[in-house]
Amino acid sequence: MMKKKQDNLLKVRVNRHLMQGLSIALDGGEQGLIRIREISWKPEDIATWREDYPIGWEGFAVPVPLKKGEAREFSLRLVDYDPWDDFIEEINKDQIFEGIVTGVHEYGAFIEIDEGITGLLRKSYIPAAIQGTIPDLFWYNDKVFVKIHAIDHDKRQIELGLAPVENLSGENSAGLMNQPTGGYEARSNLEEIRRAGIPSYHVLVVEDEASQSEAVCNWLHDLGQRVDVVTSAEDALEYLANNQPHVALVDVGLPGMSGTKLAEHILGKYPNIQVVNATDWARASEEKKELDKLSNRGGKLFYKPIAPEDLVNYLLNNHNPETAISQVEKTIPLDKPKVKYKKVVHKLLAMCRKKLGMELVILFSFDLAHRKVSIIDRLGDGLIDKNAMPQLIHSPVRDVAEDGEAFFLGEIGQRDLKRFQYLLEFSPLTKSCIGVPVSAQSGTKYAILVMDSQVGQFSDETKTYMEGLALAIGATLDQIDIRKHAALVQRSALVGNLASGMIHEINNLLAPLLQESDNLRKSIARVEKDQSAVAYENVKKEVSNIEQDIRQIVSTVKIFGNIAKKSQVELLRVDQIIKDTFILLNQISKRSRVDMYFYPPEKLVLVRNKAVLLEQILLNVCLNAIQQISEHRREGNGAIRVDLEIQKGSDTLSICRILVRDNGPGIHASLWEKIFEMGYSTRQDGSGIGLFVSRNLMEEAEGRIFVKDSHILSGSIFALEFPVEPESNQ
Repeated sequence: MMKKKQDNLLKVRVNRHLMQGLSIALDGGEQGLIRIREISWKPEDIATWREDYPIGWEGFAVPVPLKKGEAREFSLRLVDYDPWDDFIEEINKDQIFEGIVTGVHEYGAFIEIDEGITGLLRKSYIPAAIQGTIPDLFWYNDKVFVKIHAIDHDKRQIELGLAPVENLSGENSAGLMNQPTGGYEARSNLEEIRRAGIPSYHVLVVEDEASQSEAVCNWLHDLGQRVDVVTSAEDALEYLANNQPHVALVDVGLPGMSGTKLAEHILGKYPNIQVVNATDWARASEEKKELDKLSNRGGKLFYKPIAPEDLVNYLLNNHNPETAISQVEKTIPLDKPKVKYKKVVHKLLAMCRKKLGMELVILFSFDLAHRKVSIIDRLGDGLIDKNAMPQLIHSPVRDVAEDGEAFFLGEIGQRDLKRFQYLLEFSPLTKSCIGVPVSAQSGTKYAILVMDSQVGQFSDETKTYMEGLALAIGATLDQIDIRKHAALVQRSALVGNLASGMIHEINNLLAPLLQESDNLRKSIARVEKDQSAVAYENVKKEVSNIEQDIRQIVSTVKIFGNIAKKSQVELLRVDQIIKDTFILLNQISKRSRVDMYFYPPEKLVLVRNKAVLLEQILLNVCLNAIQQISEHRREGNGAIRVDLEIQKGSDTLSICRILVRDNGPGIHASLWEKIFEMGYSTRQDGSGIGLFVSRNLMEEAEGRIFVKDSHILSGSIFALEFPVEPESNQ
């Protein structure tokens, strides 16, 4: 970066380290704040800001232009380099920027369009047809396509407008550029921190201003925190009588009892609760004595406006980590599918075999209705005779699975031979054996048997371990069962959703077919009177039309029936699956005024997979896009485009990628993974099951599904990827 001379340098002195950065004083006594992000352009310098700028440090800073209602803030990084001048010199006003939301207020959203360059997208520039408030539409770190509407160079302010939505018919809108987004890269470390797993706390927010409360709560939820909200100190006292959060984030300027009085009460009566006050600079000066007293007792202080990185910094540097809630599940990176539950069962059995040091571990299932024992999974090299499987119905396997009778037998003695007769026929070398029932919610019963050819001895610790293992495997089997049933239920719902469209489609074909049949009857009557070549040609034409319509009806019914048929692996044309999906969604997309585009690649793409899985997944994604678009673009002009491509992988494996693009409302960046959770939906009438099922079905197809990209008010891109043998596409 080229260093530029600044004309507005002010001498400052650091008088305090805050969670948000440096509290500084000017020569005239005026107070100010240098936020952490304004200390340096270099991440390595920001990491050591406390050491580099100790209390008493003196130097020069640049005032940051004030936004309405915000505190007096300054910047150290602008002393070294101001990106504004270069930006103005190089700007193309027709350029479309991929910006990142950095702040949200009722009047508009602040969007960073380049490193250190932020503009305001005002509410008045949002089309009236788009429903929702600014805090509803835009969340911190969302991507947005914007254009520059106006620039005030003297005030260094930029007014932004929404960019035209991409034309999904195949041609991009004019001016759209594939440019990197400096702002997003600059903040990517926050997203990485969030994904890596911030400690989770229970936070009580005491704030009477609705917009402030909503913004802070949204950010805390995004960071995986449990949040409760009250609007007064009196309500907070009533809440605290029955609840003990880890942190109380208290606004100083509350109605009735002040925030400082509430903080003092909490610190005295509830010493395990951390108190963080929040206020602006003016009130902080008025309440300086009270705030200093609270600070001496361990209270913290935030200066408004609170930014997301302030919360991240506090959560990561909290001095009482032992109060954090242990996270049961961390966010999974966007480019990885969730864990496969069948592999979890296998891994648990492998751990059991390793811990106990025994030769054979088998998970059996017992079908109550058919009185049949089957092997679900097996680990080890112990000798077994599968011909003896039918007799296991009369062995301890049945006792364990059906009656829940666990046993730990270090040595199978003479008195046990009769009971273990059929199990020993199945595993002849067994000398010691453990049998533990597995509790699951389905009608199927399960049992774990651990066997060895050596005599053993089992401690109480072993018994406790096996009971815990059985509980873990039972929970995992329940997950598998829930996913299977969810897929079947969702497929039935999908069939119902498509049925009316299919009936309409078939009716559209039947009406002309009846007309053509009547024309054929008349033509045959004319042939009987006039046997000329022209008359015969007319008959042939009518017959051809009827044949074509019948074939279309048969094809439509066949496509519709495919989503309900049994899965089987077969060689598939991926382009045909996409075309079939479009046929099934034809009437629904027309009713919703959503155009659908697909341009098949020149080379055929063949995969060996299950057609029913891929069709259900693609139907779910496209139907979800149609529903989102119809809510967002009620005036019509909705569009979906599906692209198909092959990406080279290893020498023996390539990846087939289906990209589903839409021009719907977009998906908040923090929800890219959450939308795949069961029961979660961004629509009020959504079931929250379609995308959940799609991810599970994609795992079954040995693939993955994820949000590749999304821009608020401009649309999203879903990626479906699954392996393909390269030789099948030569």
